[in-house]
Amino acid sequence: MSKKRVAIFGGTFDPPHLGHFILAEQIVNRFDLNEVIFMPAGRPPHKKNKDISPDFIRFSMLKLAVDNNKNFLLSDWELKNDGYSYTAKTLAQFVPQLDAEEVFFIIGADSLAEIFKWKEPEYLLSEGKFIVFNRYGYNFEDILSQPKYLPYLDNILTYQGLNIEISSSFIRSEIKKNKSIRYLTLDRIAEYIMENNLYR
Repeated sequence: MSKKRVAIFGGTFDPPHLGHFILAEQIVNRFDLNEVIFMPAGRPPHKKNKDISPDFIRFSMLKLAVDNNKNFLLSDWELKNDGYSYTAKTLAQFVPQLDAEEVFFIIGADSLAEIFKWKEPEYLLSEGKFIVFNRYGYNFEDILSQPKYLPYLDNILTYQGLNIEISSSFIRSEIKKNKSIRYLTLDRIAEYIMENNLYR
């Protein structure tokens, strides 16, 4: 039986930024994980009406980050799947393929607060395990003290760590204004964005 502890970190990553990578590295440290699998979403259901960069662009930017970290992996599983990228589908179909003793999903406190609006929330919370990081304006105690969360508390771990308030939307906005994005993402990702004239 594998002794590996793995976490899946999903998102649009459009573009990925230092906040993502700092958070993932700190969660590896805090929860003694062997790997974090970055999994860019193909068609996120909560962003149906928003323009998202092509799959290969987002995948390529993440690859520039994970290639230099032995604890970071990259999966195109959701990108290759038809239909919307539901976490319930990933839990049912992707997680069983992993050679790991424990698999967690990394989500923010904002997502935890909304999780009962997700597809199959009871299945997710009973069969999945979550590492939830703090978000400005959200309080773990306030969320988890609600009765609907009580049956699932054993599957929800909280991480009160560094709050890196960088957002992909801020980076896109700065690029549109012709401003520097230095120190907001990795240099190699910033170079890729400029070379491919993204977010103009």
